Amino acid sequence: MGLVDKNDISILLPLIASGDEAAFSRFFDHFRPNIYTTVLRITKDEWLAEEILQDTFVKTWMSRKTLTGIENVENWLYKIARNVTYTALKRSFREKQQFNQMARDSITLFYPEAEYKERDEQFHSLMEVAISRLPPKQQETFRLIKQSGLKREQVAAKLDVSAETVKWNLDQAMRSVRAYCTAHLKDFPLIFIIHFFSKYF
Repeated sequence: MGLVDKNDISILLPLIASGDEAAFSRFFDHFRPNIYTTVLRITKDEWLAEEILQDTFVKTWMSRKTLTGIENVENWLYKIARNVTYTALKRSFREKQQFNQMARDSITLFYPEAEYKERDEQFHSLMEVAISRLPPKQQETFRLIKQSGLKREQVAAKLDVSAETVKWNLDQAMRSVRAYCTAHLKDFPLIFIIHFFSKYF
């Protein structure tokens, strides 16, 4: 049985606070879709979004005894989801940095540092050619997000388009740039290709 209005939620809160798992299940089913969609829009990663969703509701359950004292439980829940999301993104960013550093260290065990720098410059030059071949909107979107570090919402405001249009342009640009680079990297050792794709994309 689904929830339909705020009265349903207010009835469930004291039940959840007392440890009623069935009530919490209904609470979860009601809020899950919107929270998952919001988190997925931010992370662009289904697996990570699902992990964040689960963490959000675990924290909610652990704090269940405070629910009856919360004036706006929906805002409170979204605040938890936001905090969990930001923590997860920071962790993901750190892990990517660590992976890239480990990959770079592994490469330099087998290849001279000078060759690494040369391959890096070659890949970067090739990527610039690929970007320059993109349609204007895709090219601008790619540069603003991947090279200037702007967020999707900032790019949408700057280009006066919707966030979904920005997402589509970026997805298309990434696909095209990867395909072009892959087609022109036949002489590159695989370990370099994997590393540079992770580093630049």
